[in-house]
Amino acid sequence: MCDSTLLAESAVTRPRWRVLYGIVCPPLAMLGIVEVAAPPAPVRTLLRLALVLGTVAAMAVWVRANRAALDLQDWCACAASTITVRVIESQRPSATPRPDPFPTSPAWVEEEYEAARR
Repeated sequence: MCDSTLLAESAVTRPRWRVLYGIVCPPLAMLGIVEVAAPPAPVRTLLRLALVLGTVAAMAVWVRANRAALDLQDWCACAASTITVRVIESQRPSATPRPDPFPTSPAWVEEEYEAARR
């Protein structure tokens, strides 16, 4: 589909895989240390929970920061020129203003007041 000679490396952003490895590897090592050290059961459970939740949260932040690069990873450089986007304008009639159901003009209030006084 695309000519591979037209690839512009400067235009292609790539996911930062090293950052992901830096996020994941230290907590995995800490989980190993927790298992080898064998602290009491409640402490071990809390440490496992904290390490796993922290790792998952950090990976979620990484995915969010690299979502555009992950999406563009499977695209070729000429994809923008081969995609057709069709814009269809709306044919809806323009909105007409509705009368206010609760008019607050002083004249209307005075008319109602005078009518009630009679």
